[in-house]
Amino acid sequence: MKNARKTTQRAAATVLAAAAIGTAGMIAAGPANAVAPPELRITGAVYCDRTEFVPTLVRSMTARNVGGVTMRNTTLQEINGQRRFSPALKPGETLNITTKQRGCFPSSISGYTISDIRENVFDNFGYWTN
Repeated sequence: MKNARKTTQRAAATVLAAAAIGTAGMIAAGPANAVAPPELRITGAVYCDRTEFVPTLVRSMTARNVGGVTMRNTTLQEINGQRRFSPALKPGETLNITTKQRGCFPSSISGYTISDIRENVFDNFGYWTN
């Protein structure tokens, strides 16, 4: 009789514990809020601005943080040219290099962007011509 009573008590305790764990799991589980992975993207352009009396050649590159985390120690480097640095580039922020010269002639701009955080590097280098 004692064995049957202990077995019944253990079974009841096991069922209650399982129900409590299941209920707590359902309460704690909310919608998943995934953060976008770290990602820097570089874009650029070379064009002739003819809005003034003397045409102007404009060369520009922009590095944008399109990921969901702050990128530390981000550098935008023009090959053989200017450099921009940001100790913390927050999501949506940009680094920009723009060069203007009088006259319109064939030209190009190339460069790269890099950060301390590991991310997809296949869109971190660019070359643009007019």
